[in-house]
Amino acid sequence: MNIWQQLKKPIFALAPMEDVTDTVFRRIVTSCAAPDIMFTEFTSVDGMDSEGSVHVSHRLKFDNSEKPLIAQIWGTTPESYFNAAQELQKRNFDGIDINMGCPVPKIIKKGCCSALINDHTKAKEIIDATRSGAGKLTLSVKTRIGFKTIVTDEWIGFLLEQNLDALTIHGRTTKELSSVPNHWDEIGKAVALKNRIAPHTIILGNGDIMSREE
Repeated sequence: MNIWQQLKKPIFALAPMEDVTDTVFRRIVTSCAAPDIMFTEFTSVDGMDSEGSVHVSHRLKFDNSEKPLIAQIWGTTPESYFNAAQELQKRNFDGIDINMGCPVPKIIKKGCCSALINDHTKAKEIIDATRSGAGKLTLSVKTRIGFKTIVTDEWIGFLLEQNLDALTIHGRTTKELSSVPNHWDEIGKAVALKNRIAPHTIILGNGDIMSREE
């Protein structure tokens, strides 16, 4: 069983947050109330696969007290995803998560992250390349329910066909950012799709979660 299957349900995860969830923050959280699993900040595969890799590698530092820990990555080039996945194997992470949800304009202009919602072909190439390099590491994706409009059936259905170990769904579109209430009904729809298409895939709901009870 992989790490996602070993965790007790429901899973309480610390979401990846840019410039927040570094190794120091994660250790502080662990000392106060450890979640079941945590993610790194998202790290550029193109940066990792370059002469300037030293400038992004600090994002991948961790202490064993933070495990289980998933490395979240993003980028443009499938080959760089493959190379990054091989490197993450060596660093002893518990899994790899591909960011297909970030809504920041300068990122999506590069065709990355939530821009992939509109490019299923490239999304599949990235998933396949990462899986080829990941070895025994688990593979998951974090995404949204659409780009400009809600397309849960089409997009989440497509991702569930990719044999992912886990899928985190932020219940808003890219256009909505965080300006509207989270669409938990769409996350519920995603669970129904998962039960039909990929029963083994773990679904995590994300957005507006203010407490463990929620």
